[in-house]
Amino acid sequence: MLSDWPTLSLVIPVGPGDDANLQALLTSLQTQDYPQEQVEVLLIREGNSEEAKAIGIQQAHGDIIGMLCTDNVLTTPTFLTQMVDAAHQPSVVGAYTSHYAYIKKDTPLNRYFALLGANDPLCWWLGKADRRDYLSGPPKSEGASYRLSHRDSIPSCGDNGFFLKATLAKSVLGQPDTFGSCMDMCEDLRRHGYAIYTIVPTTLWHRTGLSWRRYFVKRWRYVRELYWRRLPTRRWRMVSTPHDWWRCITFALASFTVVFHLWVSIKGYRRVRDWSWFLHSPVCLLLTLLYTAAWLEALMRRLSSRRGTDRRAMPHSGGA
Repeated sequence: MLSDWPTLSLVIPVGPGDDANLQALLTSLQTQDYPQEQVEVLLIREGNSEEAKAIGIQQAHGDIIGMLCTDNVLTTPTFLTQMVDAAHQPSVVGAYTSHYAYIKKDTPLNRYFALLGANDPLCWWLGKADRRDYLSGPPKSEGASYRLSHRDSIPSCGDNGFFLKATLAKSVLGQPDTFGSCMDMCEDLRRHGYAIYTIVPTTLWHRTGLSWRRYFVKRWRYVRELYWRRLPTRRWRMVSTPHDWWRCITFALASFTVVFHLWVSIKGYRRVRDWSWFLHSPVCLLLTLLYTAAWLEALMRRLSSRRGTDRRAMPHSGGA
């Protein structure tokens, strides 16, 4: 473990309405065994959530930067020590937890996302989830950290307890309005040859599913903004290859026919006996409809813009 304590900057974007969740995160930070004098907490309220992360990275003074969200809670007092120790190792870009915390008293939607290892089942289906699922069992409480080298792609990591070396983050940062997202930053680093991460066998409580309405409204805004409106400037894309598009089609078919998603629920329930596994089918179906609507909206907007460009380019017939 650590002999010298690196300085740590925690970047936490705070948006309107986030303060209620924020207090639980700040309370959990006070229980950590990491030296408090070595920790800098940056609450960023400027810009949207992604711009706030870029601003926070710019302002950070620590050797290690930890990215947290207001719906995160640290569940063990050694969390910061484990994550900083893993991210501080030579040749490593950063570190993230192997799983999300499964809390039995949590809401059904939160338990389902924790068990799946992602707050988006499409991302899980594409093999790009940022955490491991519980289908193969819960995280081990003992043993060394895992190192994973991403040669071709980066999973959707970058938030919710993601720690990385500050020098590397700042080297590819750019301006907040061109930052994109933390996944874009990780993709930029990968293209520069930095792609080794430590997967730490611990958990983080991610309370992203406190209510169905709030979750789907957030996904709608997210997919419209990051997946379509900012698509030309994104470096990391969840759907980028013909194989990804084919997997999207199979996800939609599985969502409408239900059978395969039901099999996943049954398999998961046999591993961890929680009825929240059976939210898999309805969540997948609703997200399929939501993503299809967002895609159609983006397509119509593109066609409308193209027609407007064509009209402006047409020659005007003038009178004598």
